[in-house]
Amino acid sequence: MKIQLTIIGLGQVGASAGLALAKHKESILRVGHDKSRDAVNLAKENGAVDKIALTLSGAVTEADIVLLALPLQETREVLEHICQDLKDDTLVIDTSPLKMPVLGWVKEFLPDTCHYVGFTPVIDAEYLEECGFGPEVAHEDLFRDNLIGVITSQSASNKAINMATSLAQLLGALPYFSDAGEMDGLMSMTHLMPQVLAASMLKTSLEAPGWREARKVAGKPYYQLINPFGQDELPGALASSLINNQENAARLINDLIQSLVEIRDLVDTANQEELEESFTKLQQGRDLWLADREEGKWIEKPKIETRKRGILTQMLGFRGPKPTREDD
Repeated sequence: MKIQLTIIGLGQVGASAGLALAKHKESILRVGHDKSRDAVNLAKENGAVDKIALTLSGAVTEADIVLLALPLQETREVLEHICQDLKDDTLVIDTSPLKMPVLGWVKEFLPDTCHYVGFTPVIDAEYLEECGFGPEVAHEDLFRDNLIGVITSQSASNKAINMATSLAQLLGALPYFSDAGEMDGLMSMTHLMPQVLAASMLKTSLEAPGWREARKVAGKPYYQLINPFGQDELPGALASSLINNQENAARLINDLIQSLVEIRDLVDTANQEELEESFTKLQQGRDLWLADREEGKWIEKPKIETRKRGILTQMLGFRGPKPTREDD
């Protein structure tokens, strides 16, 4: 007896989840939906899904698990849209970078008969240098042997939490349980602030009197910094993340400003030796982080039942009734 996993959003994360579950096709029906026809076609071509649903309602009506692999600004709208189509005991999981706003939307829209667990996936260090975005950079092993943050809510039963944990394991990842507020703070620093720096660099350069000439010589360092804006959805996603995360955003932006002021002050004193020493320490910190990230030193692999039958049995045992509803 198959369970249906519906993936809404077939970008890098959603398509990679589908690819990782391809080996379990006999037990999991992977249904995909995306507003982008190109993403849908690529997901079908690469075997990331078994079936495409043309509407949101049609995608979730029979789903046992709904995976929302969407930017934050789209998550609220989709939750509101699908809430009336979910059958009892459906587990809804999202992968957006912030969880506190999503918990509020879940409380507002998700029926009491359904369950919510948040995922914060961490991609393999091997793919950190990829410059692309979207389904073109989806990989079957994107999450393998890396952490997936698991954020639970009052709407999640023990069965739902176990089911989410089992799904994380099937994706090849290691569940890492965290508080929503704590995770938002971590993601604000490591996910949002680099995008804020990219926005600041773009604003500084594009509005500079010398940009007309500077644009002719802008090269790799400039491109690498502004690369986050290569994502079509970034302007809306970043704006939504900052507005829905004001306390963390304001604190970290102030920290960034202070760091720039300290560098400026060293430049003003013309103390090259001290400036170089400061940069060398930063470089050493960067190298240490990357080495640890590649080796996963902080990851303690739990002793878990890894037999496919065991994990899938947990998931298959979590099934509710299947009322139907016509697509809108």
